[in-house]
Amino acid sequence: MMALILPLLLLIGVPAMPPGAVLSDHERRGAVIERLDGVEAASASTCAAACGLNGGCMAWSWRPWLGERPGACALLGAVRPAVAAPGSVTGLSPQLAARIEAAGDRAPDARERAALQALEASDAPRRPARTSDREPGLAGG
Repeated sequence: MMALILPLLLLIGVPAMPPGAVLSDHERRGAVIERLDGVEAASASTCAAACGLNGGCMAWSWRPWLGERPGACALLGAVRPAVAAPGSVTGLSPQLAARIEAAGDRAPDARERAALQALEASDAPRRPARTSDREPGLAGG
């Protein structure tokens, strides 16, 4: 069924991903919930679309055909650090990328506001010491 749906997704387009959600020349390993081949492994965009259709997919990794080694698309159930892999592409699921993007747009909650106020207070300029507070023998004292 996935082989029938993915070509249709390519015709209507894959939603734009926020910057940093897709990394070229990198891949993620482990936590594979599904491996795709054939049409689904044809491109990084089809791999990303397949991840968007799978509710358990948090990230995906795609590698191109290389000589005798066929291309591959892995849907991942967890986001692990990306490692360098020339020619490969990895990305976050569209749902996870959207959640991360939305989190950056929300207002800070009460605990975060208190932490920001404490940080601002610690950065506030300190009152200069009075001349009488200085130790004798120091410059100006």
